[in-house]
Amino acid sequence: MGVVLAHAEYRSSIPTAGATLKTAPSVVTINFSQAVEVRLSTFKVYLLSAPPETWGSSTRLKRLARPLVQQVLPLRNDGSRRVDTGVTTTARTSKTVTLSLKPGLKPGAYVVMWKNLGVDGHTETDFFVFVYRPS
Repeated sequence: MGVVLAHAEYRSSIPTAGATLKTAPSVVTINFSQAVEVRLSTFKVYLLSAPPETWGSSTRLKRLARPLVQQVLPLRNDGSRRVDTGVTTTARTSKTVTLSLKPGLKPGAYVVMWKNLGVDGHTETDFFVFVYRPS
């Protein structure tokens, strides 16, 4: 019987998907089910144009985020529009990827998105949203 390889799927993150934070994070860490080719994958964080009344609904935020992910994930040279400064993970392959965030995040909903290349050769595109709402 052969081995079945799965995609490198989202397992967990810091901040967690759907979290509401009172303190702005300085990094985002994503944990996958298997190692990804870090340099051959794309990871981005964007501010989501979402009114504050939607911040408490992960379903509404996901629906708002999906078109943004489809629009900006393939873009190149979009650093000025992103709120991350890039991947800080230095390993060539890793189950955990960390992105550094720009200082001074504004209150709002943020979309963490990726298209990863798993070490098994399969790609996986996904995203999650977290909210920064200082008290």
